[in-house]
Amino acid sequence: MERENISYIYKVASKRIKLFRKYRHLTQEQLSEDSTFSRGFLANIESEKTEQTFSLGVLYYLSLRLNIPIELFVKEDISKELAEMGISDSEC
Repeated sequence: MERENISYIYKVASKRIKLFRKYRHLTQEQLSEDSTFSRGFLANIESEKTEQTFSLGVLYYLSLRLNIPIELFVKEDISKELAEMGISDSEC
């Protein structure tokens, strides 16, 4: 089962970081400007071609910066929350 592979949670969180960054109309550069994270690091996190790991602290910072509850980056089914935000499931 894919969920038993540790890279699964990174893939889920990475897709959602990109989704919520775009939802907030921010570029990777803008998101990196007020943090200690480089644009390249954020690009690696969001890329489907790389397996960039990151800490809970990084995820916490991004949740604060994007004003998105941290659990939405890792929760299994967020379709209800996405609907409330006006985001279609196809974007996720």
